Amino acid sequence: MKKKLSILLALCLLLALPALAYTDNNIIAHRAPGDVTIDGNLGEWNTESAAVMNTAEQVVRDVGQWTDESDLSVQAYLMWDEENLYLGATILDDTPFMYREGFPPDMADSLVLFLSTDPEADPERAEYTANDFRLTMVIDDYYYNTGIDRDMIADNQGFESAGMDGDMQVLTGYECAAEEIEGGYTFESVIPLANFSNDNIPALVPEAGMTLGLDFGMFDLDFPCPGVATVRIQWNANADADTNPSLWGTVTLAE
Repeated sequence: MKKKLSILLALCLLLALPALAYTDNNIIAHRAPGDVTIDGNLGEWNTESAAVMNTAEQVVRDVGQWTDESDLSVQAYLMWDEENLYLGATILDDTPFMYREGFPPDMADSLVLFLSTDPEADPERAEYTANDFRLTMVIDDYYYNTGIDRDMIADNQGFESAGMDGDMQVLTGYECAAEEIEGGYTFESVIPLANFSNDNIPALVPEAGMTLGLDFGMFDLDFPCPGVATVRIQWNANADADTNPSLWGTVTLAE
């Protein structure tokens, strides 16, 4: 009887491993090497630590429309300095830069960054706090609009949602660029950290050794027509990251 129980327990643990592997995700963000030229070329980046999205298990919407890594897959990277967060990505997409005016970011080609600016935040919290942000970045090779979703926060400390219709640039000092490669493109952006603060929410002051809550997602539109499916792939394989930060991974800042 004890042997049977041990076998059953082992099987339960094995079945739980895939889910645990996603929620334990951590990447390293290195300090930016001086001035960074935002041109879409990632040659100056340290790309050893990446948030990788390339499996069917990570497709959390319209999985039947996703074929393989060449359809949509992402390797995302971060760098930092005292005033900015830098985001780089290598994206494989068989129909890149798909956008239709008036589409919200969640229905277009867009990269999503989930970030906590509070290093003391409880990683097990199941609800967003005022320091939790969901940033959308449309990648259409033309407008590159951005949006910040705050509708899931009970007390947003006066920081409201903006740009969620897909037709605004809500970030001050934001720069981005894309460079086409075989099968897709590379993407690079700089996001001033002041965009994640207001009179009630202090700006993040990053330093080496700091760990922050983090997740990534990407939406992939293949045809610019109303009602067409838009695949969503998520680093930690759970669309509930939109409302539950305990499902995120983390980033550790390093020199």
